[in-house]
Amino acid sequence: MEDNISTSFNNNLLFHLEDIDCISQSYPFISTSHHTMLLFTDACGTLTIDDIPYLVTKGKIFLIPPHSMIDLSDLTKEYCFYKITFTAFQLKHERPSPYLESIFSDVAYTIYPNTRFSRLTEDLYHLKSNSDYLKQQGILYELLNLLFEHQLHMNYQLTMTNAVEETINYIHKYYQQPLTVKMLAELAHIAQWQYSTIFQTLTGKKPLDYITDLRLTNAKELLLQTNEPLKDIALQVGFDDEYYFNRRFRQVVGIPPKQFARQYKQRTVVKDWTGHEVAIPASPHRIIYHGETFGDLLIFDVQPIGGDKKSISKSFYKNHVPYIKDVAFPINLEKSSKLNPDLIIFTNNDEQQYQALSSIAPTITLNSWDSLEERILLLGQWLSQQQRAEDWLTRFKIQEKTMWQQLQTVIEPGETASVLTFDHGKRLYVMGCTGLSPALFHPDGFQPHPQVKKLIQAGMGYKEIPIDHLPRYAGDRIFMLLSDKPESQIATMELMHSDIWKGLTAVQNNHAYLVDTTKWNFSDAFTREKLLGALPKLLVTT
Repeated sequence: MEDNISTSFNNNLLFHLEDIDCISQSYPFISTSHHTMLLFTDACGTLTIDDIPYLVTKGKIFLIPPHSMIDLSDLTKEYCFYKITFTAFQLKHERPSPYLESIFSDVAYTIYPNTRFSRLTEDLYHLKSNSDYLKQQGILYELLNLLFEHQLHMNYQLTMTNAVEETINYIHKYYQQPLTVKMLAELAHIAQWQYSTIFQTLTGKKPLDYITDLRLTNAKELLLQTNEPLKDIALQVGFDDEYYFNRRFRQVVGIPPKQFARQYKQRTVVKDWTGHEVAIPASPHRIIYHGETFGDLLIFDVQPIGGDKKSISKSFYKNHVPYIKDVAFPINLEKSSKLNPDLIIFTNNDEQQYQALSSIAPTITLNSWDSLEERILLLGQWLSQQQRAEDWLTRFKIQEKTMWQQLQTVIEPGETASVLTFDHGKRLYVMGCTGLSPALFHPDGFQPHPQVKKLIQAGMGYKEIPIDHLPRYAGDRIFMLLSDKPESQIATMELMHSDIWKGLTAVQNNHAYLVDTTKWNFSDAFTREKLLGALPKLLVTT
């Protein structure tokens, strides 16, 4: 991919500057007849290019092909950007011909630091009335080259990431054999220090720790499924020394292997959300977790074996469970049975599905709309990891309180918030006690809008509302979730162009935020931790 971009940019295309403008007045729409580059020096809001929305902040750059429609109506009134138009010519034929496709694969760019890009753009603008054609053309090529280098760097990073992911596959296939970081880095053709950094970003663990955890995970399965001597189990999972295996097992798991086997084969009776009393393993090991709060399980010392892979693939934690097996949505009985689970956690109150699942393995229902604290404490009890649950909650509450206190300069006391989304086509919902909504409410943070508070008190995850009822549910801050479904995206854009939307106080105060629903509309522990870093950036920079 890198070579293709390089060849196209350096050899196959020529560029000719047409014009440059500095625009600060209100332009609702721009129709491009040439390639167009926008550099925003002051703006926030949403820019829509051919029905695709993009968030805009100061320093954002867009490279837009000809015959595109740019909608600026959802930007704040005080915006300013440079607009550079140019023609591209392709040299593959006997004579140059206009090139109308996208020059690079991306449309939106954020380059750090962007000082050089901004300075070159300003220089080009000041040369507008100058007849120094060569200097103008030279600056245009420099700007395009900066974008090219940025694109090349991003593609190189992606290539390295893919190479590291391939070595993770290798580890899972050959974990029983001697493995070193040096050998894995050589397999990926990456410097060892880069390999370790990328590996830890993908998995959350250092390579050797990941290998050890994988070996111990497989050792746990053998301990539960066989009565083989420890020496044989150690050899089967990659440890050539029984005593070292025993020591590492105790360091990582907390108890010796034999005690682990005895403890995990014990049973305890629990009562689940829908009233079933179920005998489950005292410390379950092979867990299928089916539900929107899958990320709750990842704070515990357990690696789930099954889940809804389609949903997981869009989440922040997808690389932390790279070998999770798919049990589909709705949950598939055949796929679940083949995984041989010792526990199924099911966030659904469908009794017919429950009875079918409980014929496969002990099954317990969990209310995913309970508060984060209630869910984590309950999981800690079920997994015999109560102390781990309490420690995580204590740490999270401290981090959460610190975040809200740091935002006191941004948030007025008593400000309310609402979370909205379109789903199932053009149906508008206000979120209650599930998804992004509960993460916004805190004694030191936002308060739920009174209508949202009623939903939370009633234990309702969401409520469908007519569009003309929107003002009744709109808080001082509005978080508009953007679906990945085309029909719902169009409905969102139509709403944001409507008089109802523009008349909302939050919108007029620039306190409305467009948020990716596939990433953020979850209330699980893993996503909530990620939000502690993302929310301040959204509120401060938008």
